[in-house]
Amino acid sequence: QPSPPGGRTAMAASAGAAPLPAESPDTRRDLLLASGRKLHQAREQIAQANRSALETEETGFHVLSELARQREQIQRTSGQVQRMDDNITGARRVLMQMSRRATIKKMALWFMVFLLVVALAAVVYFMCIKN
Repeated sequence: QPSPPGGRTAMAASAGAAPLPAESPDTRRDLLLASGRKLHQAREQIAQANRSALETEETGFHVLSELARQREQIQRTSGQVQRMDDNITGARRVLMQMSRRATIKKMALWFMVFLLVVALAAVVYFMCIKN
């Protein structure tokens, strides 16, 4: 009995089952060639996946080394900022001391001016009274 189109022979070939004895050698050859192409494609896909994995790993190592370099740079910068902050704090203390000293000197100078004015007034007063 002839098999209907898309029957057992087509199902066996599409399911990857062993070919039926009724198939011709050309059909077997075509199936073997198709299987060989699929196997070659699968190997190429595996090779491409391996290349992609190696490239990704290389990129990851590059990124990690770059991050390590940037981390060191940030740590150096942080240390420099800390030293600058210490220097600024010390300079602020010195400026505050200088400002206090200048204020004290101005007050002393004004006090001396006041004493000189009082002394001058006393001298003028006594000179006017004695004359």
